[in-house]
Amino acid sequence: MIIWHLFCQQAFGSVLDSAQTSQLAPSSYEVKIVESSELDYASHAYYSALLKLALSKTENPIKPTYLVESSGNLVQERVLRQLNQEGGIDVFWTVTSKLREQQAIPVRVPLLNGIMGYRVSLIRQNTLREFNNVRSAPDLKRFVAGQGHDWPDFQILEHNGFTTLGTSNYDIIIELLKAGRIDYFPRAAHEAVVEAKSLNDPDIIIEPSVLLYYPSYMFFFVSQSKPELAQRIERGLNIARQDGSFAALFEKYISFKDIEKALKLSERTVIKLNNPHLSEATLKATASEAQQLEVVQ
Repeated sequence: MIIWHLFCQQAFGSVLDSAQTSQLAPSSYEVKIVESSELDYASHAYYSALLKLALSKTENPIKPTYLVESSGNLVQERVLRQLNQEGGIDVFWTVTSKLREQQAIPVRVPLLNGIMGYRVSLIRQNTLREFNNVRSAPDLKRFVAGQGHDWPDFQILEHNGFTTLGTSNYDIIIELLKAGRIDYFPRAAHEAVVEAKSLNDPDIIIEPSVLLYYPSYMFFFVSQSKPELAQRIERGLNIARQDGSFAALFEKYISFKDIEKALKLSERTVIKLNNPHLSEATLKATASEAQQLEVVQ
């Protein structure tokens, strides 16, 4: 089966249990991250495991590193603000943009190998026939998309002329879809498969014929007060890419071949969009990923 292992039961407790904080040795190094929630659909397990892998590549045996979850689930905009607050989190993973790269230190190593830009949509079953007639961007622009108001994807869709309704969190977007307030909810391909299965609602399906594509990358973002941590994570990720452990972890949670097979991406009508919110530094750092992913015609 595919991709994120739903509600993964792997034992991250020894690493991620915030209750452990008081028990850590004085010589240890803590890295604070957001806590997991059901709405993560186990993606938290992947990103925290990847962060732990990167840190392990540059570990000081005398001063071991522990990931510690902070309390409280916040929307992305507030999490990014927490990165630079005293006592806030140290590292967050999210889609990059020029603005976000000004708010925190980006570690410009794509965590999903660029597949975040392949977007398919959750729709209502009773609108399937209408979407079957979509052959171009103007056709799709007749419908209303839903996105988080603080997600870069919201800005990308608006920049490309799509009617988009923004709201504060995932649950509300799903409710708006069910109520007919929005017509479709574009999701990264790997997200859509897991979320449709988890929702387990016969009225909500994955639209089968359209693929949106634009360059989009997930990065680790680090507090501006900890540049040495950002450098360490980047160094560790690059080591993991070179020795194959990054690819092995990615394959453990995500299989692009399985995604392509499940969603028949190569058979879909591709609508390419422009993403004006990538910095020059990010475009340069991700040039090889963009070239590899530019396979949709």
